[in-house]
This record gives sequence, structure tokens and C-alpha cells, in this order.
Amino acid sequence: MIRLLHVDDDRAILELAGHYLGKTGDIIVDCVVSGEAAGELLKSNNYDAIISDYHMPGCTGIDLLRYVRQTDRVTPFLFFSDQKDEEIIITALTSGADFFLPKGLHVKSQFIQLEHAVRETVKRRRAEEQHKQISTLLRIRDAAFRSSLCPIALCDTEGRIQYANPAGLAIWGYNDEREVIGRYAADFVVSPEITKEDIPGLFTEKTWSGHAVARRRDGTTFDARVSVNVVEGDSGHPLGFVAAFSDVSRQNKAKGELESIIRDIRFVTETAAAMMDLPHGADIYGFIADALFHLAPPQSIVVLSSVSKGFVVRLEAIRGEGKHIAAISGIMGRPLEGLSFHPPAEYLGPSLPHSFIELEGGIDTLTFGLLPGELCRKIQDLPFFEKVIGRGLWWGGTLHGITAILLPPGSTPDNTDILDLFVLHCAAVLQRRETEQVLRGTEI
Repeated sequence: MIRLLHVDDDRAILELAGHYLGKTGDIIVDCVVSGEAAGELLKSNNYDAIISDYHMPGCTGIDLLRYVRQTDRVTPFLFFSDQKDEEIIITALTSGADFFLPKGLHVKSQFIQLEHAVRETVKRRRAEEQHKQISTLLRIRDAAFRSSLCPIALCDTEGRIQYANPAGLAIWGYNDEREVIGRYAADFVVSPEITKEDIPGLFTEKTWSGHAVARRRDGTTFDARVSVNVVEGDSGHPLGFVAAFSDVSRQNKAKGELESIIRDIRFVTETAAAMMDLPHGADIYGFIADALFHLAPPQSIVVLSSVSKGFVVRLEAIRGEGKHIAAISGIMGRPLEGLSFHPPAEYLGPSLPHSFIELEGGIDTLTFGLLPGELCRKIQDLPFFEKVIGRGLWWGGTLHGITAILLPPGSTPDNTDILDLFVLHCAAVLQRRETEQVLRGTEI
């Protein structure tokens, strides 16, 4: 489908163009009688091509062309005019016009010529755009290979390496790809033993995966997980194969991380169950803060506040190294627990995070902008923390509290899902306790 904008102050020409160009069904023509009207349509619509007369009152075709080319260098622009002045035609073409077609007496033939010019210019532009997209895609793929943490090698049909990404070079201990290009992939594998005669069998199988013992440049070896896939051309004939490697030590690391997640989930489950059994009057916020401090990265500071129905935020508990808490208290000039803020109601609305995210404003955001800027800067200049993450204790649309974690320099929590899960449990328990108090007739 091709969508055109046709500009001409002669309505008869516009009607004829709409008839002849639109009869095939794959061309849609928007018609306007002035350059000014065309400019308005261009603000809200995209066109595959623009057709314009030269002589028009107010805004000439050249004026419209120059206006379009200020922001759009690619959309085909065709002049369809009875203008015969060569200088004007040359000016139009040098200003960015694609064609300058003369109006004539033979209506049918001139519109056939116009349709042909439109289709050719649109076809050319789309081909250029497709070429650009393909080039971009190739660059992206190349960048993806190069930036991938997975070692990757591309080999030809004889098993010789044609490309190895930086991670692939690093895993074998090489710095320059010229040291491996052209060498047989089998040279880098100790076992299973691979020979040149094994390559045709790989192209028959199409894919292979398993474990291998790989040899580094210095002669040392490592256990690797290998995945090999044949690359075929459009005709189905093999062009080569791509091999991806992973050091088993990475799997061991992942296994350790998984075990850590399992421990955290077990801790969350057990702690949430214990929290359900806390008697009324117990320091539930202190209980929550203790658990979050256990889940937070080492050297973190956990801050937990309650939110009352009067939109009063009160700091209920703070956990961290005593010297760090003392340093912040010294700047504040008072103990931190019990510190209260009265932020505007909109600060405690739906925009308050429902999951742990970094608070860009740091201490200023955490204190709703109510703490003097000088105090915020002094706290943020302390050497033992770098940034703040936080979220609300939401349950069923009700905000029961706010928690924040002051992270030490270079620390990024990799278990925010676990932290969010625990806070969700906490918000549910706070909601239940509040409901129970209401049922007992206790003022909250």
C-alpha cells in the first residue's frame, strides 16, 4: 500500500489524480489545495511520497519542498507542474526533488507516467530503507556477538575458525583474533578427539551438544559445555557452523547462586510464618527490619517507617552497623527512630514504588524533600553508602509503611525479587493485624 500527499491549487487535477492513481486499489491519495494545508497534514501523517504543483498562491512548490527537507531527507518529492523554466526545474532538483514531471494535454498518458514515477521512487526508497535495516541488523548481530559473555566461534565447512568473539578469545587465553583465525577448531579441544573426517557427520546431524575438555593457549585445560549448530544458506547447503562454549565453573557459580536464592526463600517463608504469630503489641516493625537486614547486602542500612491514616510517616526501626547509624544520627542531631514527616498526600499515592527501585534523589527523596538540603548532602557524603533503594508496603491498595535500604559503595542487590516477596508478606500481615484491631474496637 502506498499513501500519497498531492498538493495542487487546481481541484480538477486533484480529482483526476485521485481517479487515475487510486483505481488500482493500492494507492491512497490525500489531496489539498495549498502548501499551508499540506504542512498541517505533514505534522500528523506519514506519507510514502509527496506530489506538488509548482505555481500555488502563498506557498510555492519549492517553498513546500524546502519545508519538507528541513526535517525529512528521504520521502520522495515529485513535482507535477506545467512549469517549463529550466532554472526552476534545476533549482527544484538540487533542492531535493526526485522528479519534475510536466503536465500535458494527454491526460491518461501523463498520469501513467506520474504513477510510474511514484512507484519507482517509493520502491527505491523502500529498498534503501530495507538495505539500511539489514545493515543495521548485521551491525547489531556483530555487536551482539562481540558483547556476548558467551564464548562463540564461527567455523567454515572444513572446521576452520573464521571468527571468535572477545569472550571466546579470553576463555582460551588469546588477545588477538588473528592468532586463532584459520586454525581448526579441533586444535582447541583435547577430548573428545575430533578429526577433519568428523565434520561431514556434523553437517548431517545439524547440531551437537555435550561436554568437552578444552585446551588454553598456555596448555592448561578446562571442562566446557559445548553447543554446535550448523548454519545453512537459503538453498539449504551448509555454510559452516557456530560453536558456543561455557566454562563449567560458571555453572558452579550459578549453582551457588541458586542455592543462595533457595536459602533466602526458605528464610522468607519461615520468617513470614513467625511474623503471623507475633502477639499484638510486639515490635513488628523491628521484626521486619531485622529480617530485611538479613536479606540486604552486607554493610547496608535498613530503614523502616510506618504510614498512619493521617499521612504521617514515622521512622519505626533502623538496622545497620552502630557506628554508621550513630554518624547519621549525629548529623541529624537526634535519634533516628521516632523521626516523623508529614508529606503531602500525593507523595504517598500510587506513584510510590510497589517494588524496590533506586530512589534517584537519594536521602532527599526518602525524606520527601522535607529535610534541609544541607543535611541531605552531609548524609549522602558519608563514605559508607552510595545509593538508596526503596518501596512502599502496599497491600490491597493500602499503604502501611515505607522501607528503604542504604547500599554501600559498589553494592547492587541481586535478590530484589526476594526482598519484594518478603515485603509483600509483611504488608499482608500488617493489613491483617490492622483489621483485627478494628474488629476488636481498638483505635489505630
